[in-house]
Amino acid sequence: MSAETADWAATRDASWYQRPNVRSDKQVHMAGRMAPRGEGVMSRCGRSILDDDSSWRPADVPAGLRCRANGCRQGWPAQDGGAL
Repeated sequence: MSAETADWAATRDASWYQRPNVRSDKQVHMAGRMAPRGEGVMSRCGRSILDDDSSWRPADVPAGLRCRANGCRQGWPAQDGGAL
């Protein structure tokens, strides 16, 4: 399965930050395309490279943790019969 058709979500990969924020809840992004230089899989919103070790099934991500940016927003399944 290619990254473009992948049906998974994850938090961003912050491993390259010198001091990543580990205290607050993080947004979960929908998987998108491969990063331009092959660093990993980009989020559909284009804001982050994803940490595939923290992957989720999209339906399992609580609504409050879902990225609401254009791109990711369209990929989330509807919850409780309603749209986000």
